[in-house]
Amino acid sequence: MARIFNHCLCTSKKEAGAIMSRKLLYLICFQLLLLTACAEKERKVPLEDVGMVGIIAFDYKDKDNMKLTVAIPQYSPEAQRSTQTFTVDTELVSNGVVEIEKLSDKKIVFNQLRVVLFNEEFARQGNVRKVIQHLYRNAEVGNKVLIAIVKEKGEEMLKFNYPDKPNINFYLNDLLQPSINTAFNPNTNIHDFMYTITNPVFDPIMPFIDKTNDKIEIKGVAVFKDGHMFELITPNEALIIQAIQGRKNLAPLDINMEQGHGKEKLLIDLVQNDVQIESNKSMTSPKLTISITIKGTLSEYKGERENDLFTTESIADLEKDVNKELEQDIKKFLEKLNEWQVDPSGLSEYFRMYYHGKWTTEKKKEILSKVAIDVHVKTSIISTGTLK
Repeated sequence: MARIFNHCLCTSKKEAGAIMSRKLLYLICFQLLLLTACAEKERKVPLEDVGMVGIIAFDYKDKDNMKLTVAIPQYSPEAQRSTQTFTVDTELVSNGVVEIEKLSDKKIVFNQLRVVLFNEEFARQGNVRKVIQHLYRNAEVGNKVLIAIVKEKGEEMLKFNYPDKPNINFYLNDLLQPSINTAFNPNTNIHDFMYTITNPVFDPIMPFIDKTNDKIEIKGVAVFKDGHMFELITPNEALIIQAIQGRKNLAPLDINMEQGHGKEKLLIDLVQNDVQIESNKSMTSPKLTISITIKGTLSEYKGERENDLFTTESIADLEKDVNKELEQDIKKFLEKLNEWQVDPSGLSEYFRMYYHGKWTTEKKKEILSKVAIDVHVKTSIISTGTLK
């Protein structure tokens, strides 16, 4: 009897377990169906109901408000313009996006964001970091989004009609892509900006652009200090930063010099660069020795030696003069940066690595204010290109 009872009890437990398993299976299947339905619903959102922002611009209005402008490509063949732009005044980026959605009647997304612009006044007020941090935390925004400073108004730049560039989204994205032909440091995306602005060794830089007639040009490079846009440097000076940072292939070197042969102008192309930097490791009397070796082709020359550059001796004399000119230019530029107490090249790293303790921005400024720099350049003109 006991055996029969135990058998029935075991059978009941098995049936109960089977029932619970079936219920759990049904529940899981139901949840999967719900998730699938939601996913299907998301996938069925029409493309014409989504506004995919290509460029976003921030202009300074006052200490509490900014002007936010977005450029949205229009892919419909019925659209009268290739780009739709909206502008709102807002205190917060998120609120501005909500206001733009009200104007556009579309869901605004940043999956296709390619360029972020800040006007010069906005950058000088120290507002860039806060905005980029907000975008950096947005899962829709990629790390490779390019950034630049605009001289006047980002709104005007986005709304202007460029006759031979019908789509401002592609125009700006192509212009700001780091290229060996544009002599500015490729530190132009939001990931690199966040890295340098949070690193006590570096100071951020980014391209500075302006609209001339119906063209947009890179006019220089903006240098930041303490989170604010501080000063502008030229594209050739930005090329020095690239060389010191060890970039192997540089943009063409445009050199103007007077080294005993009157005014001379030359262009060295296909430049290969090698740099060695040594520190004396001293925090009280810091000194750096920078040795740069460059090789390239003399593609153009204008000066009194124009008809003499066909012998080994004449080329060797020109190389010596180029060395002197570059050493003077590089040292003068680095001394200017030290006076500003900014370090876009990261030279203070050669002292930080020997410092025992926490390295701070103030310590970096202290080193820059008293560091002595010795520069040696060795130029090798491996051919004279079309001059021969």
